[in-house]
Amino acid sequence: MDLKVSRPIQILLLVIVIAGVGGILSMSMLGKSSPAASGPALTADQVRARAHNTTTTALAAGPKTTPKKAATKPPVVAVKHPRDLKPRTPAATTAANGLPVVLNAALRQHRIVVVSIFDPQDKTDAVSFAEARAGAGDAGVGFLGVSVLDDPVAGPLTAALPGGGLLPVPGLLIYRRPGVLIARVDGFQDRDGVAQIAVGAVTAPPLATTTATATTPTTLP
Repeated sequence: MDLKVSRPIQILLLVIVIAGVGGILSMSMLGKSSPAASGPALTADQVRARAHNTTTTALAAGPKTTPKKAATKPPVVAVKHPRDLKPRTPAATTAANGLPVVLNAALRQHRIVVVSIFDPQDKTDAVSFAEARAGAGDAGVGFLGVSVLDDPVAGPLTAALPGGGLLPVPGLLIYRRPGVLIARVDGFQDRDGVAQIAVGAVTAPPLATTTATATTPTTLP
């Protein structure tokens, strides 16, 4: 026997099926959106106890501090007792040959050296000094100016004079390497006279006790 369902009933059944499927989907979505239970709820006493424990732990740990590096002490310098300190030896002003060190240095550079003796407090000695230096330059020999007030240099020169006596002021001393006194001029001498004496000193014999004149240069062979 064929059972025919009318059109209105078919529509009603379709609505009921759709409604049922929609209900099932709604329940599923509500289930997913509900938060999962994370355990039993804490009481107020338990919350206070946990907060107290956290604060106590933080206080016990204390603030983080960076350890300080140990201070480096400066090195200890040993200071000797004054009695253990050796006095410094002053620089020698006199060479082994008895002449001033500066004169020996000049003789190492020049075979002949013209030494001009002058008094820095006497203005007229400046002229003698200038003429002596110019004459030495003309002759192509060495030149050394010595003040009579410069004792470390003037003293040895005085002691080395043949026959003793004082240095000529103004005056000239002509030396030949290695330190031989060839001529002495007391008083002023112009540049031409200085140059003539200096050139002749290359072959002249050493000076004994004679002294050249003050105005006329000694004629040397």
